[in-house]
Amino acid sequence: MLIILMFLIIIGFVLYRVNIFRKPYTGKNSQKIVIISFVFILIVLLLIKPNFMAKEMEEEIDIYNKYLVDAILQGNVSISIEPSEELKNLEDPYNIEERHTQDVNYLFDTAYYNGQYYVYFGIVPAIFLFVPYKLLTGTYLPTNAGTFLFVMLSIIASTILIIQIYKRWFKKSPFILLFLFIITSCISGLYVWNTWRMWIYELVLIAGYFFVQLGLICMLMATKDKENINKKYVFLSCLSMALAVGCRPTLVLASIILVPFLYKIVKQAYQSKNLKLTVLTIIVPYIMVAIPLMWYNYARFGNVFEFGAKYQLTLVDVTDLSERYKDIPKGVYEYLVQPPKIQKEIPYIAIDYSQEGHTQNYYNGGIVCGIVFLNLTIIGCIFWYKYYKKAKDPMLKGMMITLPIVGILMCMLEVYMGGTAQRYAVDFFWMFSVLGMIIWLLMYENTEKETTKKVISITILILVEVSILVNFFGTFLNSEYNYLENYNSQIFHFFEF
Repeated sequence: MLIILMFLIIIGFVLYRVNIFRKPYTGKNSQKIVIISFVFILIVLLLIKPNFMAKEMEEEIDIYNKYLVDAILQGNVSISIEPSEELKNLEDPYNIEERHTQDVNYLFDTAYYNGQYYVYFGIVPAIFLFVPYKLLTGTYLPTNAGTFLFVMLSIIASTILIIQIYKRWFKKSPFILLFLFIITSCISGLYVWNTWRMWIYELVLIAGYFFVQLGLICMLMATKDKENINKKYVFLSCLSMALAVGCRPTLVLASIILVPFLYKIVKQAYQSKNLKLTVLTIIVPYIMVAIPLMWYNYARFGNVFEFGAKYQLTLVDVTDLSERYKDIPKGVYEYLVQPPKIQKEIPYIAIDYSQEGHTQNYYNGGIVCGIVFLNLTIIGCIFWYKYYKKAKDPMLKGMMITLPIVGILMCMLEVYMGGTAQRYAVDFFWMFSVLGMIIWLLMYENTEKETTKKVISITILILVEVSILVNFFGTFLNSEYNYLENYNSQIFHFFEF
């Protein structure tokens, strides 16, 4: 613990005192090297982290990377595994107690409908990665390899997004702040948590996260020149947001973040009498994705809006969510602001699996703490109203409205549809992190006194360093299935004190 603290203090001192960090970011090679080095080191550390020691990580065949891929290549919507007669004869196959009391053999975490198994996890990663890999190599891409590829892409996308926001609105802020917020953006991704086990769950989460980030990056690039909107980037932005829905249906809400930009684009197109082409540029990519997805849903479940979640054979009965609204207040509290549960024994921060305060049919996959403790710079959001008024650019002000609205709505939807699990926070965590960053940077650039600016910089530095500590003990030493403790106890107990 002392070694980690000393290391963070030394790094913080270097960041604060070295000249390269005290000047604004101008894209100099030395500044780029710092960012690229950090991203590279993070990816390498995630890759060598002892996750591949788990037996589950070595399995190359599962319902997604083999059976879904085979179904797509064969032109089928159901997978080739035949459900047992016991399952077919159940009065209510979605009732977990009925399945277990009658000792029914079934394929866990698939969608079961009309006597067939279906994969309800988003199809987009399979279409873009797993199917082409099978066609090119003749073998099945391990799910963990596909997941880690999207993890790498997401880290890069998060970094580019932060740089784009900085270059667009906060060019006067020192490089140290940009670099600190790049670090927090990677913390926001919950990458450590989602690389302990890289199953289908983590795959679709990280893939959806990547496409949303990419969509916002493309929109920022499309509107960089306010007088000349780049329609190619507008098209790619909308396409990326649509593809995110094909990974995680709940990410349909993420497109709301684009509204301030699209309003500006459409308004400008109307004034220049180029409205028709502009509207088509926005709508067509959504239609390109929506029509195949709706057909796919109808072919499987007879409903264009049903992705299969209703028919899951999982740990809880999800066919009736009529009482789940009662869980929303407690679930939102857990996701956003629940404090870490400190304990004396390693890993010192316990995972909360408690059902207390929730309805009986509720899934709690484990929460380390609320996202505000995993990224303490989010506390900057409490100054939202004050600095919203100080923001001058309409698109920035629009983002400051849509980010918290979408973040809260998505958090509520996660509770209602899925429950609470640390990995689910990937969908909305970054929205609050980016909002916090925007507010801190507005605070810095609207301050004239140099002493106050130093206080702001040091405060952000301290918040980031404490966040790293919480993430280290809460997500590196912890995980949903205690991978580090179970598969490399020496590393786990090395941090015992």
